[in-house]
Amino acid sequence: MIRIGVHNSANGGIINVIKEIEFLKTNSTQFFIHSPRSWDIKDLENKEVNLFLKLKQKLDINPVVIHSSYLISPLSENPQTVEKSLNLIKKELENSSKIADYYVLHIRENRKKDIKENLKEINKFFEKINTDYKIEILVENSASGLTSDLKNLISFYKELKKFRIFGGICLDTAHAFEGGYDIKTDKGVKSLIQDIKDLKLIKLIHLNDSKTKLASKTDRHEHLGKGQIGKEGFKNFFSFKEFKNIPLILETPKKSLNDDLKNIQTAISIIEV
Repeated sequence: MIRIGVHNSANGGIINVIKEIEFLKTNSTQFFIHSPRSWDIKDLENKEVNLFLKLKQKLDINPVVIHSSYLISPLSENPQTVEKSLNLIKKELENSSKIADYYVLHIRENRKKDIKENLKEINKFFEKINTDYKIEILVENSASGLTSDLKNLISFYKELKKFRIFGGICLDTAHAFEGGYDIKTDKGVKSLIQDIKDLKLIKLIHLNDSKTKLASKTDRHEHLGKGQIGKEGFKNFFSFKEFKNIPLILETPKKSLNDDLKNIQTAISIIEV
């Protein structure tokens, strides 16, 4: 069974996510647990949590993924931003652990420092956080910066896996392509596999086409099959059996849920070939 979902909307409450899932007939989901551009976050109400969990089980939704806020920046040069990030990630993890399986995090490194300094600083950050929550943090590759190189992403994961909460990585196909991995070719996919080494670390794939060219270092998602990777490129990627049983979340552009329906149909047609 293909585990597939989209980035759903929790506007109006997390039960709205369930409504979208029922419309789309998906069996996985990702969403923001609050506005991703706000430092404010309210605790989930027990009644809402209980209903969500009941419907999650009834509809066989797995995994449930929470994406971290855009504002969280553990390695910022601004001490106030680091402190606010610390407080916000604590609240997000506390709430996410009530309903979700994974929490996807962008490292957002300090580009003025080398990777060793970044690794040291991220360690200090997570030493201040309760990492015993029943949820796994997945670190995601970026389109530019240190973690656009998957060897660096794995270095961050290896440094952080001593904290029980870190469970693996989230591989974004658009970011990988924009970061320089030509997944349209066997050579490019083999390079990606070589840099990750242990593919069991990939717990989630963000399945996105890229609006920008190979190695553009510019993060712009496109509808599946309509971008620079294209249908044939994705067919090549999924010809490697290692990727076929990993849950998929689409973060493709949308004006309405009908756009999600089209992208889901495209994804299934690519994978089932």
